[in-house]
Amino acid sequence: MHIKTTLKHTLQTTALALILGSAQAQAGCDDPAAPRVNWKGCDKAGIDLSGMDLRGAVLNGANLEGANLSKTNLRGSQLGRANLKMAILNKANLIEANLVAANLNQASLKNALAKHAKFDRANLSKANLNNAYLEAAQFYDADLSNAQLIKANLNMASMIQVNLSGADLSFSQMKKAKLSRANLEDANLSNTNLERAQLDNSFLVNTNLSNSNLNRANLAEAEMINTDTRNASLSYTTWNDRSRCRSGSLGECR
Repeated sequence: MHIKTTLKHTLQTTALALILGSAQAQAGCDDPAAPRVNWKGCDKAGIDLSGMDLRGAVLNGANLEGANLSKTNLRGSQLGRANLKMAILNKANLIEANLVAANLNQASLKNALAKHAKFDRANLSKANLNNAYLEAAQFYDADLSNAQLIKANLNMASMIQVNLSGADLSFSQMKKAKLSRANLEDANLSNTNLERAQLDNSFLVNTNLSNSNLNRANLAEAEMINTDTRNASLSYTTWNDRSRCRSGSLGECR
């Protein structure tokens, strides 16, 4: 009987040790920066990770507020619901990274590479994405109000139901971008390439579209009040009343 009790106690102790060891291994908050590091939920506010290799890192829910991630390789990393408020991600590699519901308020992503990255429902209000490479990135229902996206590459980006009110997208590339039901009130899209872009049911009140390329774009049912289309190319554009602009239309749908 004593042997059985001792054996049972030993097994229980071993099992508990394994559980505790596993929990500690999963936390990993003290692990050094490295590819596939697991810092899920860890507090890394203000940390300097510039130039580090964090490919495939698990950073879901991590606090990275004010962190320096400039030139950091975050390709394929998991940053869902991470706090990146005021973080610096200039020239960072965010290709195929997951930033769903992340807080990037006032963050700087100048010249960042974020092709195929997911920013669905993320907060990018007042963020700086000038010259960022965001081709085919996803921004469903994201907040980009008052963001800077000058000369950004947003070709084929999915920005359905996005809030771009007050944003500056001048001189950006947005060919075939999906902007259905987007809020573009007071936004600056002057000199922007919107060829074949989907802007149906979008909100274009006080929007600057001067000198833009809207050839073959779709503006069906868009709300257009005080919309500036001076010198905009409108060849074969579907207008907000669903009429088709004639070839060579400039500034006005004819």
